[in-house]
Amino acid sequence: MTERTRALFDGAVPGANLGGSFAASIQNLPVTPQPGENYLESLLLSFKADDATAVVSLAAFLDLVNPLQFNAGAPLTQIRGRDAFALSTAWYGIVPRYREGAIGEDDKVAGIKVPVWAKTKPAEAWSFFITRVAVTNLSGEVLRLTGDFLEKAPNTGRLDIRQIPVTTPAALGITQLVPKLPKTGRLLGLLVFSASVPSFTVDTASIERLFIDGAKTRYCDLHWQDLSAGLLYRPDSLASAGTQSPGVVALDNYGFADFRDDPIDLVAEDIAINADVGVVSEAVRLLPIIEVPQ
Repeated sequence: MTERTRALFDGAVPGANLGGSFAASIQNLPVTPQPGENYLESLLLSFKADDATAVVSLAAFLDLVNPLQFNAGAPLTQIRGRDAFALSTAWYGIVPRYREGAIGEDDKVAGIKVPVWAKTKPAEAWSFFITRVAVTNLSGEVLRLTGDFLEKAPNTGRLDIRQIPVTTPAALGITQLVPKLPKTGRLLGLLVFSASVPSFTVDTASIERLFIDGAKTRYCDLHWQDLSAGLLYRPDSLASAGTQSPGVVALDNYGFADFRDDPIDLVAEDIAINADVGVVSEAVRLLPIIEVPQ
């Protein structure tokens, strides 16, 4: 398989820059596959900004992108920057390169990889847009988006990755977060964002335990510790005693359940997501990774 990597959004060439201007949202831009680009394996997202008057944490910097949406006939990928950073870590087993700069320096992230797995179709229009959400104390934002194409398709389905926002009730106990996942294909994974997670001093989380339930089978009973361990690779956990590194802070709120070795069939039966939640009502996000026919 021949790999063909091509910029979909970039700065001037030639030119000493790290991308095109991201001072405003990038409106819907077409993606026209070139000869030999028969399969889009993934999108690579990189962006940079200046810490103008105060340090901006990596976690906050990543929220500059919200969301990136890729359309292949219909919306296929819809993901915010920080979620994409976590998914790239969980799916590929390595943290994207990043830098959390001091005042007057740059914040940078490079090579956030979002899997797509889409075959090209003659009558199907592809496009993307990226919404910019201003982050306090950032300026000079630039962004680059790259397509990683292959000549031959190694997989049978394409990936549907779109966030499901949920607000937990202000009460302890078991609650249903998603009554039924889309009956469109096979569940390969589930990325979970929990607003509160265990820290150096507390053990509580917005989602204490997560259950993936069929009509007759409980496929998963995962404690937050199990979900957190699903991100197999993380940066060094401590910058110093009691202080976490920027990469860990950005990933701390995420868990991942990996079903690639034995996917859950969403067509064969109704699949719900239930959870044991904390006492405080909080916003959480679920990103199912679903392989759908193409």
